[in-house]
Amino acid sequence: MYYLAGNGIEKSIETWKVIVPLYDNDNKEFPEELINSVRIEVINEFGGLTAINVVGQWQSGKELFTDRNIQVIIDVPIKDHNRTSTFFLNLKDKLREELRQHKIYVTFENEASELLSVNEFLQELGFEINSNQQQSLNQEDIQRLVEQSEKVKTRSGYRTLSLKRDIESKTILWEREILGTRLCTSINDNFPTEAIILPADNLEQYFDKDTFGKPLIVVGEYEYQQFILDKERRRYVIGNPDVFTKYEKGDEEPKFFHEWHGVLKTSEFIPIYVEELLVNYMILRELGNPKERVIINVGSDGSYQYLSGHLLHCPAHIPDKEVQIAVLENLIKAQKLFENAEIDEITLMQAKVLNKYNEKRAMLISSHKLNGPGTFKLKGVRLDF
Repeated sequence: MYYLAGNGIEKSIETWKVIVPLYDNDNKEFPEELINSVRIEVINEFGGLTAINVVGQWQSGKELFTDRNIQVIIDVPIKDHNRTSTFFLNLKDKLREELRQHKIYVTFENEASELLSVNEFLQELGFEINSNQQQSLNQEDIQRLVEQSEKVKTRSGYRTLSLKRDIESKTILWEREILGTRLCTSINDNFPTEAIILPADNLEQYFDKDTFGKPLIVVGEYEYQQFILDKERRRYVIGNPDVFTKYEKGDEEPKFFHEWHGVLKTSEFIPIYVEELLVNYMILRELGNPKERVIINVGSDGSYQYLSGHLLHCPAHIPDKEVQIAVLENLIKAQKLFENAEIDEITLMQAKVLNKYNEKRAMLISSHKLNGPGTFKLKGVRLDF
């Protein structure tokens, strides 16, 4: 997808175009919110678009007709061709029905190349790079990142090397490594002087007794993890929100309260909650004890997870006994997937990011080091970003 081109990088893309009519067959303008919904759907799928007004003319007999439309243009990576074509086939059917058209025109052009600077290339891979800051990268470094760009996007071999704070100059110098290549970013520091600065990829290394109770600034959360969420679709570890099928979706579906997500329908609540419990289970397992020693219960006030004197708490309001049982049953399925290494890497990373895995793990391990064996109750994690 990426290729070296002199001092820059070429990115292979294909261009898709959709003609969206603005008026119906009786020359009546479609509601603005209907046309805007098309734009929003495309932006949600691809992150952006170009829209231009176009006029089409056609003749029937001696009469000349004029159509007013917008043309939506999207540039996407060629490797995503199958997913993109499926999206536009579905969009064609939807527009034909909603706009009452005999035909909706969709075309694509293959292939074109976009020229990127090194900084643009790094930013496209999700790195927090200042546009005007020159990186000390040689041609070999750039070649490595270009050839292994897909691996880079999963953050394989990623680690923070140093994180230095200069209070006088109000800057934070952040150096990290990806696949053996070093990157450096200077960050403006307008944070409180008492705040603790931590790297997202290795929080527990920097935790000490003075860290607890102070505001925490986590550097690199977007670059290290959130970027992957932006590029990948949301996928549940154990399936999809329909995993609990006792109730049909709709306004009458029973609802439950989750501490972070608020009030959710049953079919939404169960997979989200199970995922949170699974992430906590993984953290407890990483303390080095066998899975049989991890005890998890689910009650009307949520769930507690125990191991060797450690206690994690996931508050929720679950008065329905059937839902409590369903959570436990599906958690067992999720645990088996995890223990058998049957959860793909991106899905697992998404689950960790959305459930504050790094923060929880760091606080639990650090508390254990500082206080020794004993109960440590973690009721959610609140960080200042």
